[in-house]
Amino acid sequence: MRRSLLLAAAIVLVAAGAIAAINRAVDPEDEFYSGAALTKALDSRCRLADDLVRHRYPEFKQDLFGRRHATRILFAEDVGKRATGPRFVHMGFPGLGPEPVLDGMRSMATATSKGTRLTVRIVTDVSWFDRQRTLPTFHETTASRIRYLLSPRTLSSSLGLIRRSRTLAFTGWRREQVDGDCVIDRGNPSPAWRADGTLAGTPPEATNEPSGEQGFAFSRLTPLDGALAVARANGWRVVGYSGPRKPTPLWDAYRRELSALFARHGYRWRIRRMAP
Repeated sequence: MRRSLLLAAAIVLVAAGAIAAINRAVDPEDEFYSGAALTKALDSRCRLADDLVRHRYPEFKQDLFGRRHATRILFAEDVGKRATGPRFVHMGFPGLGPEPVLDGMRSMATATSKGTRLTVRIVTDVSWFDRQRTLPTFHETTASRIRYLLSPRTLSSSLGLIRRSRTLAFTGWRREQVDGDCVIDRGNPSPAWRADGTLAGTPPEATNEPSGEQGFAFSRLTPLDGALAVARANGWRVVGYSGPRKPTPLWDAYRRELSALFARHGYRWRIRRMAP
């Protein structure tokens, strides 16, 4: 009996290992970020399809910043906003909020040589501090990744992608021409990211799930406070902006708290009719 149980356990472990290996090799939902596709896109002067980085926006933008050696940075949810001039990178993406801004600032500080002067623009939004909105989270736990690798659903997607195209399954991308533009994608070439970090095409909608709470989420000021502290410690110039006033009872608290927060670090936060 004991030998049978051990044999059964060994079979289960081998099967689980095989499933995890296939799912990790194919990674059908691109849960694990790889800079290889970005390297291909930049070297080929192609756009990078959103389907390659949709689940790993922070890693993608931090990687892009390090490669472009940018000195002019924009954090904003409006990812279609382009800027003229060299050494610019848009660090924003759908679902941007205080936590990703802090992560981005820390990554920039690590990737930037001491003494480099950066100009950082941060476009905030009152919805960031609405307790009724659950902000997207981009931090994956080890447990969630193990579940992904062992999931039968993931395996089904992996096998489907293998049947469809071994190139897409194991290389991870393909290069194609779409309306005269070169795109590196994994089956869906639109929308796609430009080399400056802006998006061509309609961006995917961020998930905004109601939390059932009401009022201003003061705790979300903490990561933004940390981001400004990183900028100040590195001697960077920061300018904060907000879009126009919105019909929300949170607006007065939002304007008061954001103005005070930026001023505490020696920076200015302004309300504009249009994002910069």
